[in-house]
Amino acid sequence: MTPLTAAGAAPTRETYFFLSYAHSAPVRSARTETDVWVRRFFADLSNEVGRLASPRPGVEIGFIDQHIPPGADVKAALAGALGAAQVFVPLYSPGYFNRPWALGEQKSFLARLLTAAGAGSVPPVVAAEHVAPVLWIPIPSWEAHPELDAALALGRDVPEYAENGMRALCMLNAYQDQYRVLLGRLARRIVEPTQRFWLRPSRAPALDEVSRQTSADPAFVVAVLAPTRDRPPQGREPSSYAERSSLWRPFGALQELPLAEYAASTAERLGLPVRTTDFADAEDLLEIRPGVVLIDPWITELPGGVSTLRAAARALPQWAVPLVVTDADDPRDAQRSADLARLALGVLQDAGMTRARWVGRMDEFAGLMPTLVTEARRLYLKHGAVFPASGPGTRPPSLRTPVPSSFKAPEVPDEE
Repeated sequence: MTPLTAAGAAPTRETYFFLSYAHSAPVRSARTETDVWVRRFFADLSNEVGRLASPRPGVEIGFIDQHIPPGADVKAALAGALGAAQVFVPLYSPGYFNRPWALGEQKSFLARLLTAAGAGSVPPVVAAEHVAPVLWIPIPSWEAHPELDAALALGRDVPEYAENGMRALCMLNAYQDQYRVLLGRLARRIVEPTQRFWLRPSRAPALDEVSRQTSADPAFVVAVLAPTRDRPPQGREPSSYAERSSLWRPFGALQELPLAEYAASTAERLGLPVRTTDFADAEDLLEIRPGVVLIDPWITELPGGVSTLRAAARALPQWAVPLVVTDADDPRDAQRSADLARLALGVLQDAGMTRARWVGRMDEFAGLMPTLVTEARRLYLKHGAVFPASGPGTRPPSLRTPVPSSFKAPEVPDEE
């Protein structure tokens, strides 16, 4: 698979299939990536489709979002890939139907097909053949989803499939025969429609157009503590900064969007509506919502900057996870940035923020964000205050007022 450009441009090559799945929250005890079996399934399916498909110049086999470079505009890259794919392959699971991000991918592809059918470029019957769903993890019997019928049809004669889902068949040696049968069947389900009718690349709506997650009452907060363009640290290149801290871009040309947007996309993939904000405006939200705080250690070079960072650290609740970010490849300031990062970490840890971490590269940041989002959410479920509905004499807890220890939220496991 040829990776997308760092600018998040649409792929230059079409693909036979787009694999859509619900991202899983990292498990603290896991030693491998959470979605390793999705990656394995994608590789196996790509091999099988490649074996069956007639070679077409310039056409790749499959697309999975794990191939998008860390600094790309993820949503733009996904829209481009959805507009260039022949067949949409959703991996249905309980999480898939609860995640606006995953459902948004499906809505975007279906909207593309509907537009093409309305324009007369794709017959309606043909359009229906270009979606090939898979039962990845069994859905509870009390949940009704009409889309499941098509997914179950893939393996009506394989009882282990309906009982355990494709992920179990992929994982367990005892089911490898059934897995190979269904893998070949799915590959044919992808290739045969393309032999009858080849979809021309066309525009697929962006995820925000088909699945808007309102931030009016967010479930997660991404706050940024960084200088702004009108007041940059002395001697520091101002191009990384903007009129607001939340627009900070520490990796320059390696990132297409502000850093906070990448953190927000991670939380959205895990089903959490997000608000990005300057740290100065985040106090009320962080009092009642989990979040991550992205910190530019160059803030300590401003007059009173160390005191500002120390006060911020002391005000943070337990469910706000700090992350210091520098550019380890900066040819001018890498060493100075590293020294300031160690200073910032010391200030944070002295204030009790022992969870504070430091990353120096965009790929490290992207790889760590799912863990930080999940950690913040778990800490909030464990320590966040549970208070009665507002009324006379009641108010939410404040960062300035310790949360009574008697108010505890139960530990709630993450969904698949």
